Amino acid sequence: MLRWFTYFVLLYNLSFGQNIINGIIKDANNSQPIPYASIGVVGKHFGTLCDQNGNFELSIPFFTDEDTLKLSAVGYENLSITKAGVRSIKGKTLLLKPLVYDLTEVKVKPQKVYNKILGTSDYSKKNCTAFIGENDNWKGEQAAIQANNKKGTTVYIEGFNFYIINNAYIDSLKFRVMFYEVGAKGYPSKTFLKKPIIFKTNVKQGEVHVDLKDYFISTSDDFFISLECLEDTMEPGKFCYAGSVKVPSFYKTSAFGRWGRVRGGGGDFNVNVSYVK
Repeated sequence: MLRWFTYFVLLYNLSFGQNIINGIIKDANNSQPIPYASIGVVGKHFGTLCDQNGNFELSIPFFTDEDTLKLSAVGYENLSITKAGVRSIKGKTLLLKPLVYDLTEVKVKPQKVYNKILGTSDYSKKNCTAFIGENDNWKGEQAAIQANNKKGTTVYIEGFNFYIINNAYIDSLKFRVMFYEVGAKGYPSKTFLKKPIIFKTNVKQGEVHVDLKDYFISTSDDFFISLECLEDTMEPGKFCYAGSVKVPSFYKTSAFGRWGRVRGGGGDFNVNVSYVK
């Protein structure tokens, strides 16, 4: 019996090991690595991000004929791989094609410009909100709240802000700001960003401001504001930010996991926007 059990465990471990895939994700046009591209199984919690050099390693405990491995990065076409293809990508270079955007000239007439804040304008500094890593992996986890922009009002997003209550890490921490359309069921849908917004901060306590003027981001619909963790480890006892119990919180624990929602506890995220009347 003991021998059979040992043999079973060995087979399980070998099977598990066969589902560890690794490689590098690059730009199909110039062969440059794509930092922090997402890779994972659609709709499941098996996902991760590349490092800043495009390298990734992902453990997939099981992969069925119905599953799809997906690669994505802001500004690139998605790449989907079926079960047959997954077996052949270990150690390979995977290429993503850059998206081509229509840069049609827009003529702007002089108008009066107004400014306002969307999201949560007050920081709940007594509510310490943290990332909770899936299987001790924080990289790729996101927290989001709805901006509540009035449909039909075109806004230009000029800055992102949040408040760090506690940061006990010595080195600078790296994050990514994401903006998403509101889906049919009221959850975050696809992003309308054309290039990634990655920033570092070493703020121990206080407001963090990310200037977005040079990204030229605009939308005429409501949208979600999201903060994504790019660190491997983000222990709640060492890092937390202001979060409001008054707004719904949306969260995703892996690159291609499904968005979840809780009634309160949303991050106190906000954006500075300009608009014309």
